[in-house]
Amino acid sequence: MPKPYAVVMEEIKNALKGKAGEERAKEIRRLLKEITWDVGDYKRIKDKLRRELSEIEVMEQAKRASRRSSTTKKETPQFLVIGLTNSGKSTLINNLCGTEIQVGDYEYTTTEPQYGAMVHGGIKFQVVELPAISEGGWIYDKTTLGMVYSTDCLIIVGRSFEEFSVVLKELEEQNIELIPKRLGDGFAQTSPRTIPTILVKQENLGLISHNELRNASFNNTEEIKNILLEIINSTRVFTMNSFNEIEEEPVMFFQENLIVKDVVSKMNKSKMDVFKDAVVLEGGPNGRRKRVGITYELQDKDVIHLTFKK
Repeated sequence: MPKPYAVVMEEIKNALKGKAGEERAKEIRRLLKEITWDVGDYKRIKDKLRRELSEIEVMEQAKRASRRSSTTKKETPQFLVIGLTNSGKSTLINNLCGTEIQVGDYEYTTTEPQYGAMVHGGIKFQVVELPAISEGGWIYDKTTLGMVYSTDCLIIVGRSFEEFSVVLKELEEQNIELIPKRLGDGFAQTSPRTIPTILVKQENLGLISHNELRNASFNNTEEIKNILLEIINSTRVFTMNSFNEIEEEPVMFFQENLIVKDVVSKMNKSKMDVFKDAVVLEGGPNGRRKRVGITYELQDKDVIHLTFKK
């Protein structure tokens, strides 16, 4: 005879308490082997454990992929473009990045991820089109789902309320929460996965209301680019070289409460002990000039010149 349902649930709760990631996955695999009955309440327990195990495996795969590309992603936020077939994903990337991804008038033209690069506001973006979503398709397509879990931000493209409804439902079923902009420090992998998102729609559609996400019109490329900039919520710091010339490309930070010490650490950590002070031009080259210490809080577009003791 199997153990009573309440007893099994209590044992599962105790076994999984405090465990996360691969450790939790290992414990779930053990529990699945121990629960030999596969009918009624016991089947529902096992189905729930299997779903959680699948989510953890995808998440761990995404974390490994994220760690492998962490150097790039610190400086280059990645946006995935997702939507149903013929929703305009390829056209959108071509408009944003100046690429020439094939655009077809037949379904499922894109069968592999397509990559583009975009620069806006001094920030480099990687924009990736995923093959079209189909209702329930991610149950079997773990590779594509892994890319969704590991990305920094999402662009959901749609021509109708029905199309957006399908995509949003698929994301919800995969335990993915959509938020209007990056929160906290960096693009943290969380469970449930929380991903900053923008909705790009045809101009004739009304407001698509979902988790306070920003809406943008498909044909307004400049509006979309500006919203992408807002979503990543970055702080751009421009540095000066030894000739007092301002470098063209900013140093990117994805964190709250950025101070001079963070810039020193990123630019040349070995010089932390000989840091003297810094000159900051607030908000850009024409901003007010200030001499500051290592704990001074920086803002977006500040220019900084670091000086060190000899």
